[in-house]
Amino acid sequence: MKITVELPDNELREICEITGIRKKGPAIRKLVEDSLMIERRKRIARKFVDGTYSAELSGFEEAKEIERRASQSLSELWRD
Repeated sequence: MKITVELPDNELREICEITGIRKKGPAIRKLVEDSLMIERRKRIARKFVDGTYSAELSGFEEAKEIERRASQSLSELWRD
């Protein structure tokens, strides 16, 4: 779908600078795509924060404890 958008020259230059794309149309498209991606990620993150989504990380705590012990052992060896 094509649309017409009125933007001040300084904003259009900034959009091209931010996206790294010199052509106006593709630069605006990239900015819109990136903005949509950010908003989608925010929605998903909100669902994790409010508990709608969750992730079961079985073994995570045990693995962190093993990693902590190994790190501590290495640091003790390094100090000797």
